[in-house]
Amino acid sequence: MRLLRQLDEHIEEWLLIVTYTAMLLIATAQIFFRYVVNYSISWSQDLLTYMLIWSVFIGISLAVKKRRHIKVELAYVFVSQKNQFYLKVLSNVVFIIFCGIFSYFSLKKVYSLMFVLPQMSESTGLSMWMIQIAIPVGFMLSIYRLIVDTKLLFSERKQETGR
Repeated sequence: MRLLRQLDEHIEEWLLIVTYTAMLLIATAQIFFRYVVNYSISWSQDLLTYMLIWSVFIGISLAVKKRRHIKVELAYVFVSQKNQFYLKVLSNVVFIIFCGIFSYFSLKKVYSLMFVLPQMSESTGLSMWMIQIAIPVGFMLSIYRLIVDTKLLFSERKQETGR
């Protein structure tokens, strides 16, 4: 149970630490081989790009978890405290719908890359679905974080109002 709680609290951070550390090592090796050994690692640039794509979509989920995702802060200035709650919930619901739509269509694309028209990256040898699946994974993690945040908004409101 403790492991699940740790995963829930830190999965995005751990994934990003591993990804950025690997990116740093690969980029350092690429620079070393290019300028010291005079040999270019052909697969490194593409792999760095794919890892950056993964980190962006995992980062979206982390931003949602920490309530740092994009929103219109100015709208909160002009509405009452009660309406701010409704605006935050509406924002989360709209974002859930957005993430759900993108997850659906990106999963269709991944399915196509796996079973209909499989493609491989020439430089890395990775199947392209392994890169494309970053989109639905990131958005589904975001949906989970948005649902948790919406539940948290309701419990915070309940504590404030005493109801």
